[in-house]
Amino acid sequence: MPAFAKNPKFIIGTIVVLWVAYVIYANFHPTPVDFYLLPFGVIVQFKLSTVIIGSAIFGAVATIVIQWLWRRPSNSSSAPTAPSSR
Repeated sequence: MPAFAKNPKFIIGTIVVLWVAYVIYANFHPTPVDFYLLPFGVIVQFKLSTVIIGSAIFGAVATIVIQWLWRRPSNSSSAPTAPSSR
């Protein structure tokens, strides 16, 4: 057995890659996801991959916007300024 195969990073990486391959294979042709928009029968169907990709994009954009809002300098300064001494 090669030395790199005994490395814990390689073993964990292999397990993660095999798990991701399984998830993709197992969910390759799932049934569509139904969204009931109104109680009287307005239904929108999406593929599962569309829902996953849309959720990932929404989460990334929301995270970027929240970080931008959190880190930007505020326009109103509530801290009192110290009087200048002469």
